[in-house]
Amino acid sequence: MKSVDIIVPVYNAYEFTEECIKSVIRNTDLNKHTLILINDKSPDEKIFPMLKKYQEENTDKNIEVLDNEENLGFVGTVNKGMSYSKNDVILLNSDTEVTKNWVEKIQKCAYSNKYIATVTPLTNNGTICSVPNFGIDNELPKNMTLEEYAEMIEKSSKNRYPQLTTGNGFCMYIKREVIKELGIFDAETFGKGYGEENDFCYRALDHGYINVLCDNTFIYHKGTQSFKKENMTATRAALIEEHMGFLRKKHPIYVQKTDNFIANNPIRDIQENININIKLYGKKRILYLVNEWEENMEMTGGTSLHIKDIIKSNMKNNIASFVIAPDKYDLPRFKLYLYTDEYAKEIANYKTDIQHYGQIVYTNNSYKEMLQNIFDSFSIDVLHVHHFLFQTFDAIEIAKKRKIFSIITLHDLYMICPSINMIYKDKYCEYDKTKDCAKCLNIRYGVNSNILTNWQTRCKQVLKEFDKIIVPSENTKKLFDKVYKDLPIEVVEHGVIISKPSESARISKYFNIAFVGSMAIHKGSNILKELIKVNKKSNIKIHLFGKSEDRELARSHSSYINHGKYTRGELPQLLIKNDIDLVCIFATWPETYSYTLTECYMAQIPVITFNIGAVGDRVKKDGLGWTIDINSSAADILNKIEEISKNREEYREKKNNYEKYEFKPIEEMQEYYNKLYENADTSKEVIDVYQFMDYRRKSKEQEFNQYRALYGHVVHRYETMRRTKIWKVAKKLKGKLRGR
Repeated sequence: MKSVDIIVPVYNAYEFTEECIKSVIRNTDLNKHTLILINDKSPDEKIFPMLKKYQEENTDKNIEVLDNEENLGFVGTVNKGMSYSKNDVILLNSDTEVTKNWVEKIQKCAYSNKYIATVTPLTNNGTICSVPNFGIDNELPKNMTLEEYAEMIEKSSKNRYPQLTTGNGFCMYIKREVIKELGIFDAETFGKGYGEENDFCYRALDHGYINVLCDNTFIYHKGTQSFKKENMTATRAALIEEHMGFLRKKHPIYVQKTDNFIANNPIRDIQENININIKLYGKKRILYLVNEWEENMEMTGGTSLHIKDIIKSNMKNNIASFVIAPDKYDLPRFKLYLYTDEYAKEIANYKTDIQHYGQIVYTNNSYKEMLQNIFDSFSIDVLHVHHFLFQTFDAIEIAKKRKIFSIITLHDLYMICPSINMIYKDKYCEYDKTKDCAKCLNIRYGVNSNILTNWQTRCKQVLKEFDKIIVPSENTKKLFDKVYKDLPIEVVEHGVIISKPSESARISKYFNIAFVGSMAIHKGSNILKELIKVNKKSNIKIHLFGKSEDRELARSHSSYINHGKYTRGELPQLLIKNDIDLVCIFATWPETYSYTLTECYMAQIPVITFNIGAVGDRVKKDGLGWTIDINSSAADILNKIEEISKNREEYREKKNNYEKYEFKPIEEMQEYYNKLYENADTSKEVIDVYQFMDYRRKSKEQEFNQYRALYGHVVHRYETMRRTKIWKVAKKLKGKLRGR
């Protein structure tokens, strides 16, 4: 490669200039290339001796120092350097810091095409060359050094060298043959600086050359306060406006093209690649598969709340969390979310054909392709499945091929039966002797075969592929052990944010009972309705805290009050405030944990529940309430409640048991998962976001093509109709009527 002369015009700014020189000496082969330092008669008398010092201390390197007898200004000084040099040049501001292999990379870019005139690298502060955000002064990332940042940009770059309308003078490579053809900068017009490099680049365009961005090289540009409009002096602002006027008059077409470049930002993909790489640099990356996800999930299911708690911990512990979830409003669309320490955002959505073929789906090509892109683009370290509902089993196959640590948490019974909670009619099927699995699955999924045995065989094969299987309760472990006898399942109880609600004076004349949470059939909505009907006890009042779509439960009356929805954490205080004496949790399936039960515990209010699932086990083990047979009628339940209301001694005993109950703090749970994720290999420093962006673009194009295939004939007929004479006449008539 050719020798290059690096021209640094210097005017004051002692500390910045010294850092610039040090970085050039450190990162440049000055036996091959030459550093030319030109002091433009700086008022600071320390400048010239400092320049000479670096020349004298580095006699084995090509460093030359020139001293202007009078101040020539920036443009005059640059011109002096370009005239002094006989080689290709790099114009470098004295308030920059260069990085490793910068000259080699920029020069390789310059000679990748014989028609390239100028090359400008990426920077933090260089208008159209700025990253990660366009056109502003960006701070350096806090999570890496300058050299680490530059190395990350180099490794993640696609080296596509996009064309620019104009280079930027903070660091600009110019070929000698172009200088010979175009001449030097226009000092007569732009003598005091600003706009001279734009004028040169526009002249290069006139001669058929191009200007390009070296997108694998980053140079730090500190910049000066004088370039920030809010601190700009009136003189400087007037100068910039004047010189912009010169450019618009001399190069109106190119100035417009630069304005269009800024408006359209054709290097957005480069910026997005760098932006996400910054956020993920050095972090472990966990991919969560979930069955539902919304930004505001205060009244969502326990699975999502549990994942949110883990992600909050991840954000504090240098772990990046990706969540892929079905869009419940637009299946089979999937959304991908990213959460890092200071970043929480939906970063993509995909449309797949996952539901187009079959009802019980183990694999799907388009969904698999989407997941492969996510795994590879973001160098996923850990797969943590919380649900396969609406998704397929492809994720574990992808993870195993890439030797990625995998975890599955079983929050319900989906991996035993696709009915999820195994409700037959309105009760857990294990307690219904009339159950008919084939009929149930036909009603739920439209399948015409009893596929349960095959489902369990397939699920066992899938579960065995995971490195870790987790359930939130001993009861859930027993249910899975009964079906899959030899799987290594670990019980990890959910942790909670412990709160102590304030007590209120108890003045109610009623024995108040409360149903809590979202009321659906499997949560006991039918039992609540029946209980309201059979309750003729004047001393018992029924309350509902939570949402219900059942119209019967929406209306309050003398013995029943619907308090409506609440947000997470509010329930304990609401129960106390409304003088609740007993909480009813009558889920008709064996729940695996129940955050709702834990919140009731925080209110220190006894609970009555069925003798099944984690809720029944917990209440019985903790001695904080009563269990009743799952087959009990509403009348049986009401009689038990009345018995509890009258036996004050037993009631006080249950209340007193709260004094020795210990909640599992959320921090303990979070610490468990932090250690578990440490088993994964160290995360890769650089990711291939370009692959992700390209797939996302193709996904959008594919969706558009599908739409066009379905509705293109309608659009064609519409466009054809618009070209008819009658349409044009109608349009004119409509315009006249509006004008009237």
